[in-house]
Amino acid sequence: MKYREVIPLKQRPDWSVTLPGSKSITNRAFLCAVLANGKSRIFGALESDDTKVMLEALKQLGIGVEEKSDHIIIDGRAGGMDSFNLELNLHNAGTATRFLTALMVLRNGETIITGDKRMQDRPIKDLVEGLRQIGADIEYLGNEGCPPLRILNSQFSIFNKNEYLIKMKGDKSSQYFSALMMIGPILDRSLKIEVIGDLVSKPYIDITLATLKQFGIEVKNENYQSFIIEPQTYQATDFYVEGDASAASYWTSIAFLHEGKVEFTNLTKKSIQGDIGYEETLIRQRQGIVNMEDMPDVAMTLAVTAPFIDGGTKITGLSTLRIKETDRLAALEAELKKIGVKVSTTKDSITVNGVPRRRDWPIAPSGNISTYNDHRMAMCFAVVGTKLPGVVIEDPDCTEKTYPNFWKDLELAYLSPIKLGKKNLVLTGMRCSGKTRYGKMIAKFLNREFVDIDDEIERQKNMKIPEIVKRYGWPRFREVEQQICSQYYDVQNLVIATGGGVVLDEKNMKSLKKNGVNIFIFSDPNEIINRIGKKSQTRPSLTGKKPEEEIFDIWKERRDLYLKYADVVWDNTSGEVLEESIDNIFLV
Repeated sequence: MKYREVIPLKQRPDWSVTLPGSKSITNRAFLCAVLANGKSRIFGALESDDTKVMLEALKQLGIGVEEKSDHIIIDGRAGGMDSFNLELNLHNAGTATRFLTALMVLRNGETIITGDKRMQDRPIKDLVEGLRQIGADIEYLGNEGCPPLRILNSQFSIFNKNEYLIKMKGDKSSQYFSALMMIGPILDRSLKIEVIGDLVSKPYIDITLATLKQFGIEVKNENYQSFIIEPQTYQATDFYVEGDASAASYWTSIAFLHEGKVEFTNLTKKSIQGDIGYEETLIRQRQGIVNMEDMPDVAMTLAVTAPFIDGGTKITGLSTLRIKETDRLAALEAELKKIGVKVSTTKDSITVNGVPRRRDWPIAPSGNISTYNDHRMAMCFAVVGTKLPGVVIEDPDCTEKTYPNFWKDLELAYLSPIKLGKKNLVLTGMRCSGKTRYGKMIAKFLNREFVDIDDEIERQKNMKIPEIVKRYGWPRFREVEQQICSQYYDVQNLVIATGGGVVLDEKNMKSLKKNGVNIFIFSDPNEIINRIGKKSQTRPSLTGKKPEEEIFDIWKERRDLYLKYADVVWDNTSGEVLEESIDNIFLV
């Protein structure tokens, strides 16, 4: 899809999510397995564009990789790799680029490391300079300080008879330090890494240390000012990847903003990931100033949550966001302004003013939300869309980079348990949203009678809807629709699917909601058009245009009405998640 609209929640969400495996842990585990001697099994690894890039690169290096249904086997050779000239295109995978740059100094042969246009603008100079300090032969092939790189056979140099020594600035990326730590045990002497200044993103160093430990490697951490790695042997192992705590932040914010709750099946408070502290940070956000230097990825989630909280929020310690997939601070500022938020940035901070009252928001965003080919921008503004109508995400598929099932998991957030009692279940929504299909399924599950308002109109008038409209026009059809709806004012224990335009008449909704719970089934208009194109056309046009051409006009007219009358909102854009979940929604 080129665009995807996110629909606001009306209910308090209560759901559970199985998160994708942590990208940070997955890539570290892959590299440690390569450096071990023997076969390691990696369970729960993230399957995404970024990790696929890493695995493909390992295969190109001659490393044995076997992908099973529930784990990945990597046949390590204690750092040994085939000797030949090779070019690795790592696209926009920053973690793979940094880790493999360090790894390639261990192999014989020429290695070219390159990537897409954005990667060729992303800095790697500090890591390259660090590797050069111990004799690595690395050349820039494009812009100074950025990929592409040529790495040749390295002759490691000992300037101190006892150890290799690297001194490196700590203000750019902790991944530079992680990359060096992971190759350290393979060297023939001790490696000491000294940090110049303060080290950013220390929790990611902790992830590296914890991962190394599970592969039998110990690192001496001198208060994050220096690290000493002795020559050691990696041990092949079975490794279990936690759910991604950065990904959890989106669901945590949605639960927070809607006073709901979410549980994660594969992530606990004992996680080795620093981002596990995001929920606590949401509480601290009310204090006005929050330092997120140790959690830069989830700082973005915090920034898009802040507009819905009273007062202003200043988030500091974000210098690394300037050099990610995009300049994330600039991107957040530009897109938050589209939804009417007052926001400003500095080189390492963002200040967001809250707009807590609905009337203070613009009627709709001033434009679609640009994602800059950045997965986190798409996922962050999905959080916004659960609160604010009209949020349309450009290039939603960019989430494939780290969270391929993100949009399906978002649909799960709408499927909280419902207790109907004897009330009718009333389904509203656009044509082809699934009202009749799921209405019949729900009626069968609840052992209730199913009523389709359009079918009732045709039955009682003994005439098809196109014929009614052709003979008498749409106004007369709406009168008939209102008469039929009024018949269910005092009826109970039904499942009722309505026509798409039922919300246009307040009397209809008054009759249907008297003894009913109204669920608005949403599907993105682009998906509605796709479904209409696959069906034979049985409904007359409302505007004289082809149905697939008038959908956006109809949606614009009706969106606020669907939301106004809805007690519950479901997102059925995928056409899969709702169907798989019907049996678990209703409390009987």
